[in-house]
Amino acid sequence: MYQVNLLPWRLRRQRQRYTFWLRCFVAQLLLVLALLVAVYGLLRYQQARQHALLQSLTQQHSELAGRIQQTQQLMAEVARLAAEDARYQHNRTQNLRYLSLLQQLSLTLPDTLWLTGFEENAKGILLRGQGGPYVAIVTFERRLAALPLLQGCHLVEVTQSKENGLAFTLAARWRQDG
Repeated sequence: MYQVNLLPWRLRRQRQRYTFWLRCFVAQLLLVLALLVAVYGLLRYQQARQHALLQSLTQQHSELAGRIQQTQQLMAEVARLAAEDARYQHNRTQNLRYLSLLQQLSLTLPDTLWLTGFEENAKGILLRGQGGPYVAIVTFERRLAALPLLQGCHLVEVTQSKENGLAFTLAARWRQDG
C-alpha cells in the first residue's frame, strides 16, 4: 500500500531540523578545530619562548663557566704568588738572622780565635774554630750565650790541634723569636 504524504510541512520541518542539527554539528566541529589550532599555536609560541630562554641560559652558563675558570686561574696565581712571597719572607728572615749573627760573631770573637766552620742542622748550629788559650774559648762561649739570637750555647769539644793551638766546637740553638 502506498501512502501519500499530503502534509508537505512535515517534510519541510524534518529538513529544517536536519539542517539545524547539521549546522550545529559543523559549528561544533569548527569550534573544536579552531580551539585545537589556538592551543597548537599557543604551545608552539611557548615552545619557541622556552627554546629562546634555553639558548640564552646556555650562553650565560658558558660565559659564567669561562669567568669561573678565569677566577680559578687567578686564585691559583694568587695562591702561587702568596706561597712565593711567604718563601721569600722566610728566606729574607733567615738571611737577616744569619747576617745579624755574623755581625755579632765578628764583635764577640776574641782576637786570638778564628772560626773555621759554621754548620746548621735540625738541632741548631755548630761553630768550629781554632785559636789560642782555653780562656779565650770560654770567653767566646760566654759572649755567644749572651747573644739575643742564640740560646743553649755550650762547648761540645776542645782538642789540641796540630798547629799547637786548640780546636773547639760550640753548639747553640736559635731562639724561637730570633
